[in-house]
Amino acid sequence: MSRTTAVCPKKATIAALDQAAGTALPAYEGPEVCTDFRAIRGAVIATSLMVAIGLPVSAIADPLAPIWTGAYVGVQAGMSRADIDAQQFGTFETTRAAFGGHAGYNITFGGLLVGIEADATYANSSTGFTTTGGGTASVDSHWNGSVRGRGGFTFGPVLLYATAGWAWTGISTVERAAIGTIVKSTGTFDGVVYGIGAETYILPPLSLRLELLRYDYGTDRLSIAGGFTTLSAIDHADTVVRAGVTLHFK
Repeated sequence: MSRTTAVCPKKATIAALDQAAGTALPAYEGPEVCTDFRAIRGAVIATSLMVAIGLPVSAIADPLAPIWTGAYVGVQAGMSRADIDAQQFGTFETTRAAFGGHAGYNITFGGLLVGIEADATYANSSTGFTTTGGGTASVDSHWNGSVRGRGGFTFGPVLLYATAGWAWTGISTVERAAIGTIVKSTGTFDGVVYGIGAETYILPPLSLRLELLRYDYGTDRLSIAGGFTTLSAIDHADTVVRAGVTLHFK
């Protein structure tokens, strides 16, 4: 029985590849070089396919990606700008400090990360204006919360991600008539939230994050029962820039 032996690349071929790639391949010593050459060729083909379909190579094969898998909790603080469009009184905006907490769970597939996160934020946002008849009114938003999906790519200890989901905020109004009568009303608006973020490990269990989020609650009605002026439509949105510290559980 005859055996067919694979023909290994010649030294000249290896030298040419070495010169083109700028790498140091081992000297030709027989079958070992065949194995090395086939591995290199396979890696080149795989890399070419990844690039051809537009996937980041580092995100597809990230050996540190598992450090992002698991549950986590954290705190955040930043600035929140509330944009309020009251149908009768025009558009107003106010910026306040905001702080809160978050918790979630991540799963990684190679360098691709998907997860779910919930957060709650307190921001004592208040906007005041003058009503018909010489009175005053204020629209206050003290808190918001959301449940969001997260998706992104890991690059070792760094995560870049986008996020989107559903959000809620508490709205209260206080109207003071010129004669001194005060009428209050509260309600909860809901809408969508979306944004981007970046996160990096600073110690094995701790990471730092920076996020830009837009909470868009759309237009909703908030009536002041028995009030002197009914705010029949309020369009409320929050833009939040915040930093956070997260503790990961392994």
